[in-house]
Amino acid sequence: MYDAVVIGGGPGGYACAIRIAQLGGEVCIIEKNGLGGTCTQRGCIPTKYLHSIGEIMRRSSAARKDGLKVQIELDYGATRTRMISTVNRLAAGIKTLLESNDVDLLHGEGQIVSENKVMVSDKTIETRNIVIATGSYPVCLPGYRFENNILSTNTILELEKLPKSIVIVGGGYSGCEFSAILNSFGCKVSLIEAQNHLLPLQIEEIGRTIEKYMRLDGISVVTGSAVEKILENGVVVNGQTIEAEKVLVCVGRKPSTNASELSRTGIKFNDGGIEVNKKMRTTAQNIFAIGDVTGIFELAHVASKQGEVAAQNIMGKESEMDYRTVPTCVFTYPEVAFVGKLEGRCGEFPLAASAKAN
Repeated sequence: MYDAVVIGGGPGGYACAIRIAQLGGEVCIIEKNGLGGTCTQRGCIPTKYLHSIGEIMRRSSAARKDGLKVQIELDYGATRTRMISTVNRLAAGIKTLLESNDVDLLHGEGQIVSENKVMVSDKTIETRNIVIATGSYPVCLPGYRFENNILSTNTILELEKLPKSIVIVGGGYSGCEFSAILNSFGCKVSLIEAQNHLLPLQIEEIGRTIEKYMRLDGISVVTGSAVEKILENGVVVNGQTIEAEKVLVCVGRKPSTNASELSRTGIKFNDGGIEVNKKMRTTAQNIFAIGDVTGIFELAHVASKQGEVAAQNIMGKESEMDYRTVPTCVFTYPEVAFVGKLEGRCGEFPLAASAKAN
């Protein structure tokens, strides 16, 4: 019997499994797709690689102002091939890490049978604890599906050829990053955000600053407006058609959960994710949940930390999550990073009210 079975090999899952093994536990990790999860396969790694190529394109263009005659042409097919090889190399590195820490790896879809049993294909695994690290998936606009000219943050990376023009729906982290990257590659980009400023989960000043630089780079930014309809050749916003070859929808993600499994084990969950406490324990005593599936933060480094905390508690070492200093970054041009409480969301406390100041 394993001390823990981890379902999902993303940054939270593999960090959790390795930590359990380091603490002397017997652990198995189950992954149905590629190791590294969304971060390595379809998120952080491929997009940051593309961002670095975009930075080279931008610098070469700016160099002309300084008298440097540089002519760079993007071969996106070659760029994409290198992106895929980078992803595969890093995924292989994760596999090596798991093997070197004596973590058992099973390929397939893990299904929770009970609080102490997980099934993979036709194999039943017994375990003292279960860690759900199944991640999340991109959602489309109501009434539409990701097909034909409508792309998700997953399928856009599968394109072998870049579109000449694209409308990006959603001005959050992903929408802003893809807008900046695709614009640097020469695509005509229109970015649509329903709220009154980009990066709506952050203070307005940050979103307005990013918007300013995007406009200077030639990106068309429309805020305070929702997409009314998606067409074969673009979208309708405020009654006007914005034409484009492709439409990239970046309006959020949903936790990858199985309602029947969770109900069977008594785990509380909702549309926002699986409910957990600071120890990453669900309402089922020996079942933990980490990463995007909890709906707390959709950040790889948060998932990794949650994985470590879950591992500590599984192995009898008390540990709790503290989200007060979670760093966040957005890879636009320029890049943005922030940590702690943001200005405008902090209260004021007069010095005279402090006993020590009197």
